[in-house]
Amino acid sequence: MLLDLFGASVSLLSTYFFIRLDSKAWLTTLLATCLNGWLYWQKGIYADMLLEAFYFFSVCYGWYLWRLPAKGDKPFILQLSIKQWLFVGAIVGLFYTIIAKLLLTFTHSNVAVLDALTTALSLVAQGLMCYRAIATWILWFFTDALYAYLYFQKELPFHFLLMLLYTTMAITGYLSWARRRAIESKPPHLMMTASLIP
Repeated sequence: MLLDLFGASVSLLSTYFFIRLDSKAWLTTLLATCLNGWLYWQKGIYADMLLEAFYFFSVCYGWYLWRLPAKGDKPFILQLSIKQWLFVGAIVGLFYTIIAKLLLTFTHSNVAVLDALTTALSLVAQGLMCYRAIATWILWFFTDALYAYLYFQKELPFHFLLMLLYTTMAITGYLSWARRRAIESKPPHLMMTASLIP
């Protein structure tokens, strides 16, 4: 119970930092991956346990990318094109197929299909987060809603409540990043005016 509470709290703090585009998000995510990975091992949610291992390495990569200076007129917040969305969908489908097959074959999990879907979505969403793609919040919204159901089934009350909160934070994150992108796209004199508006 305490591990569930502590892991959920640190994960929540990480999301708050991500919404604010604060690089401290990567450090708190590093701690969260260790706590949650241990918890998922105990509860038999094996795909999510492996997902935490992926998060561990993606934290280092994402933190590196976020610390790089902007190049030329490349936007700070990225917007996916229709072609890129189709690619994202294909990657999610590929990951889901592979993970579901592995879970159904090699584990005794009774939530293998749902576990595979949430894991596939999370992998892609985390990758998009590394590149500050605003689409990450859309994927996290649907992912967190599915996770809420999964954790309810697995009797993890704090993580269940956390996922319900995450669905709201995903909306907040999207709107916050959208505002940042809108300001970026304005001419310099308008950006100065917008920065004075709370």
